[in-house]
Amino acid sequence: MKAACIQMNISLCSKQENLERALDLGEEAVSKEAELLVYPEVFSTGFCYDRIEEVAETVSGPTLEALCDFSKEYRCILTGSMIEKREMEGVSKERQLPSQFNLGFCIESGKLAGVHRKTQLYGPEKEYFALGDRIHPIRLQKHGLSIGLIVCNELRYPEVARKLTLEGADLLVSAAEIPDFYLYPWRIMSLSRAIENQLPHIACNRVGKDRYSNYPGGSFIADGWGRILAEAGEKECILLGEIDLEEAKKIRQTGSILEDRRPELY
Repeated sequence: MKAACIQMNISLCSKQENLERALDLGEEAVSKEAELLVYPEVFSTGFCYDRIEEVAETVSGPTLEALCDFSKEYRCILTGSMIEKREMEGVSKERQLPSQFNLGFCIESGKLAGVHRKTQLYGPEKEYFALGDRIHPIRLQKHGLSIGLIVCNELRYPEVARKLTLEGADLLVSAAEIPDFYLYPWRIMSLSRAIENQLPHIACNRVGKDRYSNYPGGSFIADGWGRILAEAGEKECILLGEIDLEEAKKIRQTGSILEDRRPELY
């Protein structure tokens, strides 16, 4: 399977501009036969805290609608994250939770295959986003795959990737917005999640800068041994890599890492 990380620059709060750029880069990726396209974290807005209620959308909003149309036209899979407006009906106002989620999404052939709301928030995110409360792989039709979708800071917590693996994920996909000072730890953690779970990992970061940070890219695609299959530099690009699904199965079946765990001791 050919995968593509869309390592794009994100213009803060400029939703339409970012969406159009994302679709343009997506067209280029599918023209090169990419079947799975991965976008960075909050790809359509960046962390637009000043106007977060304005840019947030429900899952039935125009951003996911446009991505579904694209996925249907090109019969591809799209993943990434965006700012979701919470459905407030039935939610207790006494809890005073933020009105947004950091929503990981997966779209297949024009339909929303599944979502994952970020469970581990970082820094100012805690003020603006509610915590997700579920961690499960997203099941796809294509190749019979199950995707373990991870959103940025969740990589710090090995339990997230391990739970996805134990529930049947065939590959890990992470959408990130990692600043330059944290690139090295992010890379090591991303490779570690692949190696310790014996799964391929598509780790997609953004590039560019905003008022908060500089973003150095460095996206990569690795196999279950942690071998780099493709790697990006610091510029906006489409990173393409071939994932051998049969080889991925063989790697998973090597040894008995999962079977030999002793969770009663941990």
